[in-house]
Amino acid sequence: MKRFTHVAFLLFIILSAISCDKSTIDGEWDDNIHLSEKNITISAEANTVLITTKGTSWWIAGILLYDDSDYDISDSDTTQEDFLIETEDFSIERKNAKEIHVSMKQNNTGSERTLTLSLQAGNYFDGFQVHQSAD
Repeated sequence: MKRFTHVAFLLFIILSAISCDKSTIDGEWDDNIHLSEKNITISAEANTVLITTKGTSWWIAGILLYDDSDYDISDSDTTQEDFLIETEDFSIERKNAKEIHVSMKQNNTGSERTLTLSLQAGNYFDGFQVHQSAD
């Protein structure tokens, strides 16, 4: 019986040691969105850009313009495969599970403006910026 206890304890130690995987951190997720671009620069004219994804189960976590104008998107269900968010400066449209169409109206502000879109899929966060030149 004593020998069985030692063997069981030794087996427990060996299994515990090999079951630990130090290559990943708890809560760390791999990129499951796969954005085609993360920084886009466009002219001051009205423009539309297309950003594609490989993942399909993402949603918009936040929208910023000029790094200080946070847009309330609580009325929009951005988990759907098609939606449209329109403001006086830009529109964001998801036409299918893998395409984001961003349209920026002409920039007459005299300074560059940056639209930041934050995306989330599970516990993975990513995003992209559209930089629009000054007129």
